[in-house]
Amino acid sequence: MGDQGRSGPPERQVGFADQSARQPGSLLSRHRDPGAGEALNAGSRVPCLRDGLPCPSKASSEACNAFPQAPVRGLRTCFAVLSLAALLSCTPSRHVPSLTIAINSGVEGDALKSAAREWAALRAVPVELVELPYTSLFEKLLLDLTSRTGAYDVVMIDDPWFPRLAGNGNLLPLDQTPDPDFLESCLDVCREPYRTGPYYALPYVGNSQLYFYRGDLFKKHLLPAPRTWQDVLDAARKIGSAEGMFGYVMRAAPGNAAVTDFMALFWAFGAEMFSPDSAPTVASAEGAEALRFMLELGKYTPPGYAGFNADEVAAHLLQSSGVMSINWPSWISAMDDPAKSKIVGKIEFTAMPSAKRPGVASLGAWLLAIPRASRHAELAREFIVWATDAKQMRAAALLGNPPTRRSVFLDEDLRKRYRAFPAQLASLETARPRPRTALWNEIENAFGVYLSQANAGKLGAAQAMEKANREISAILERAK
Repeated sequence: MGDQGRSGPPERQVGFADQSARQPGSLLSRHRDPGAGEALNAGSRVPCLRDGLPCPSKASSEACNAFPQAPVRGLRTCFAVLSLAALLSCTPSRHVPSLTIAINSGVEGDALKSAAREWAALRAVPVELVELPYTSLFEKLLLDLTSRTGAYDVVMIDDPWFPRLAGNGNLLPLDQTPDPDFLESCLDVCREPYRTGPYYALPYVGNSQLYFYRGDLFKKHLLPAPRTWQDVLDAARKIGSAEGMFGYVMRAAPGNAAVTDFMALFWAFGAEMFSPDSAPTVASAEGAEALRFMLELGKYTPPGYAGFNADEVAAHLLQSSGVMSINWPSWISAMDDPAKSKIVGKIEFTAMPSAKRPGVASLGAWLLAIPRASRHAELAREFIVWATDAKQMRAAALLGNPPTRRSVFLDEDLRKRYRAFPAQLASLETARPRPRTALWNEIENAFGVYLSQANAGKLGAAQAMEKANREISAILERAK
């Protein structure tokens, strides 16, 4: 991307070692855990920051090494940008402040990696990124925050995890009220309790579901944009059959994937997860009807979709084998990238379809927070405020990151570049978060298992919802 919206680096900087061009002796180190396909020896350490300029002694080498590490699941990347004076004054007594940031290894983390590079250069502070797959990230964060290990200084949190991770004082509260330029839906999920409590995070990725559809094919077959779920089903049949494509593509892998795609249907058909007194109600008539409709859509979805996640859904659209899907704005830039897409300019975006109720999207914002046990809390606070300010969020938007600030969505130059911005803003303004409970991960996993089994043909709709309802009741009972 260009330099617009970003500050230039300070003077007297040693060059930043780019991740894509690491050479022996560079200041950047990448490690993958065994689960990611590369072995990592126990007790592995990144090279001394003076790699290529040997430290005069073992003691000074250890002092210079700002990033001791134990094996982790995922990808660990170290950015170290030091002034020349700092680089040459490596002594046993010198303490080098640094930041360790835990991020999601998916597309949602791409802009944050770029921001970390720039901040490391601007502040001459080493930054270590620990990239972890979605499920592993939650597990690592839960362990670090509840055990107060201090492994991370900044953590990237999916908003449904927030009630669990923010509990018991695990995160440091913000020292001031966030800028009202942030969208209200994104700020609300940064508070614990939801909407009313103190702020413990700032929103970085403004993910809110959009409905993706092939505008060119709808025009070809003289169909308006889908406004209802019945419109979706009718178009999936007509266009899919006429074009030899899959009319609808959805993800229904067990757990988060199945629930994420299902909630738009579930809410539109009038169903709710819980009653006003917090009893599970997924087995309602409305819930079963929503699942039956999902199974009907499954007839027009690629084989094996009961194992799909977001990547597989996006791939079918990118390769022009699918007509419609629900997905996240993080995928929009790929749709219009000729290097990745066969459908450049052909995908349109609209709100979630309606049924008995108006359609509503699931909110999926990613938040930046500071663990209470952070060893560099003030630096961490400086970083998250900097990374989420309007100037940096504009720069992140140029990398495809969905903003969380209204001013960025209303930026005229960006609106000319990103045709989905109006739809994204409208979706975020009405998006609905997943239930705000510390038990959501367990509930979602259980619910998603039964939804996936139904989509795989192992359970009927009513049977799946009844089993899910009983399992959710058991989870709530165990937590008492």
